[in-house]
Amino acid sequence: MVSVAPAGSWESLEPKLSPQILDAVSTMGFSEMTPVQSGAIPLFMKNKDVVVEAVTGSGKTLSFLIPILEKIHRRSRKLGPTEVGAIVISPTRELATQIIKVLKDFEPFFPNISHQLLIGGETSLEEDIATFQEVHPDILIGTPGRLEDILSQKRSGVNVKELEVLVLDEADRLLDMGFSVSLNKIMSLLPKQRRTGLFSATMTDGLSELVRAGLRNPVRIVVKVEDLVGGGGQRTPASLHIGYILCSTSQKLLLLSHLLRQEAYNKKTIVYFATCASVDYFQKLLSRLPALSDFAVHSLHGKMETKKRTLTFKSFTDIPAGSPGLLLCTDVASRGLDIPDVDFVVQVDPPQDPKAFTHRCGRAGRAGREGKAVVFLVKGKEETYVDFLKVRKVPIQRWGWKGGPEIIEDMEEEDEDEEMAGDNDDDLLGKIVREEPEDDAENTEFLKDLQKIVKTDRDLHDKGTMAYVSFIRSYSKHEASFIFRSRDLDLGALARGYALLRLPKMPELKNEKSGGGIQGFTPADMDMDKYKYQDKQKEVVRVKKLAEYKAKQEQKAKEAAANGGKNDKKRKPINKASAWSEKQEAKERKLDRQVKKQRKRDYLKRLANGEIKEGEGKEGEGDDDDEKEDEKEDSKEEKADVSGDEDEDDEDSWEALAREERLAKKVKRGKLSSKEFDKEVGNMFADL
Repeated sequence: MVSVAPAGSWESLEPKLSPQILDAVSTMGFSEMTPVQSGAIPLFMKNKDVVVEAVTGSGKTLSFLIPILEKIHRRSRKLGPTEVGAIVISPTRELATQIIKVLKDFEPFFPNISHQLLIGGETSLEEDIATFQEVHPDILIGTPGRLEDILSQKRSGVNVKELEVLVLDEADRLLDMGFSVSLNKIMSLLPKQRRTGLFSATMTDGLSELVRAGLRNPVRIVVKVEDLVGGGGQRTPASLHIGYILCSTSQKLLLLSHLLRQEAYNKKTIVYFATCASVDYFQKLLSRLPALSDFAVHSLHGKMETKKRTLTFKSFTDIPAGSPGLLLCTDVASRGLDIPDVDFVVQVDPPQDPKAFTHRCGRAGRAGREGKAVVFLVKGKEETYVDFLKVRKVPIQRWGWKGGPEIIEDMEEEDEDEEMAGDNDDDLLGKIVREEPEDDAENTEFLKDLQKIVKTDRDLHDKGTMAYVSFIRSYSKHEASFIFRSRDLDLGALARGYALLRLPKMPELKNEKSGGGIQGFTPADMDMDKYKYQDKQKEVVRVKKLAEYKAKQEQKAKEAAANGGKNDKKRKPINKASAWSEKQEAKERKLDRQVKKQRKRDYLKRLANGEIKEGEGKEGEGDDDDEKEDEKEDSKEEKADVSGDEDEDDEDSWEALAREERLAKKVKRGKLSSKEFDKEVGNMFADL
């Protein structure tokens, strides 16, 4: 079964492709085109701007690389040493590196066309400029920041006057990552007489604006997968089978272990977590789990150093086919990456941005390969996500997992409940219950084994704590907050699932504490002072700090004993630093200012109504100097922050007063009637 229907042979394209291109694609093993290639390549070659929206894994990379090579190869005049013929902009370093890798497959067939990779982190700007002046590349491929830098520098010598093609790959991701300013700057530096291609798996409002600004009468190409059952379209390849499994919060790691042993013992698998801290922690934890000892476990996230990210990505892609490998990552590896031999994707944590769901799944089932992807959802709390995905045309079915993944969509409801390990309460389905059922015997034993691993190294405890905190805060910022509600999160079950030994101090837990733990979690019974780091340098620092802390505590105890058990900690005199006395004075000053303001309001109103003339009856309402002094007092009190008063701030009152004075002048000049004045002033102070 293929993911995309073949769309004819390469030889059938009009205009005809050069013999070098035909030899190259044949060598690469592509005997026929995909629909997106058959649609985009001819238009690009006929000097049309294109906007391509196609499902992930549909062959978009070749859709722009082939036209680029054809245009540069067919030029009547070869590009000069500093002239650039094409620029490809990618949102991430990994994707840019992957495009370069595909382009290198064409090098034997186009030895006279050179290229350069421009990404931050690995090389400095000066080094990139030196490489450009040495290599004289015809094609630049890179991330927005570095491309903007090198194009803006006159000393770089980059000449874009002969630019033929600009490509924005994964364009929606470029905008999501905040590159809109850089993209606009880059496009302003390029000639308008160029061909522009915008490639993306999804189309957003932001992209529509970019299309209007940067493309000229573009042709839109939309490639979808036909849903033969439902009669509609879907956003994922047909060979990609997507499922969801219902579980409790604390069961996720056990479930992951089962799935990896059953489904991925001879495959590469990508496992997605919500945060960078979670990736770091679970990479350390799972790599020490005996059940997964055969797996090479790697981690990848946005906070890693560039060189380490590159090395990790290369190490994972270099794992030979048929060998088990795990890549634990965040959404940094969810877009555009085509990692060889990845057939299984697991989403332990659903993505914050729902658009990322299909991109994550799309790392499997690429270029006609069969693939599976699964997401874990908490039973009784997150099932609505399935309906949400179906509305977005993502085909998804429920899986069982005890005996290996199997579709159980058509099972009776009673049988579905039996599939859920550790949960025999039928009434939980569809209801929001914060406290989840206790773990079954298998999961209890599994979590104890994880805690034993954590106890071997204090560094695991530290990383686990950071992962726990970061997940809770990430969950509270979920874009689909109507489904993933932080108030429904069982913090005790989550702590068990993370194999924590102790709970961290955080605001979310301040009302949950009960006997040293929270509902559903009991701290480990162990002496934390004797809990060591395996890293000797870290352990030396810890022991030193612990000794210093104990010495201070002993000194305090001695001082307290010498004072008859009383703490001699000196308190500041009440007449100098008493919050109560300062508050009282502040209240009196504030009351005095309010009286002055009210008098001035009354005066302005009488003046506007013609009851008095300007200068009359002004005694006592406060002059400008008084107001300036009052403002200074307000400022001092705000900086000192000693009042602690929660009364309404005066800024709105001052602004309203100034507006009232302006209205009074309009009345005096005849531009506003007294009734209109009264109405405006009444509304203004009613709001206050």
